[in-house]
Amino acid sequence: MVDEKKIALNPAYELSFLKKEEQTQLLDAMDSEQATPSLSQAQRLKKFSQEGRLSIDVMRAIMGEEKKSDLDKVTFTSDTLRKYFPKSYTPARMQETIMRVVAMMESSLQKIRTAT
Repeated sequence: MVDEKKIALNPAYELSFLKKEEQTQLLDAMDSEQATPSLSQAQRLKKFSQEGRLSIDVMRAIMGEEKKSDLDKVTFTSDTLRKYFPKSYTPARMQETIMRVVAMMESSLQKIRTAT
């Protein structure tokens, strides 16, 4: 998963200490929660494992937590956006265009609110 950039190296290192069966269960928990562990989550999973208290329920609870980084950003894959932009557009140019469109929409909504 590290090679495929699905999980960062440091969390993966921490998870390497889990037993093979726990790692398999964690994959299920990650799939059901549609999340990969942050470093702090991976460290907690490792600690629970070392204490003999790691279960699928604990894994799902930890993986279901909302991460601070998830609250601070919105991301789109380039595949999602590419169909709306010329091939020559860089990700930075796509972002600039999206922000300009959002600003225009907000301006239009303000005019509608003021008119009513």
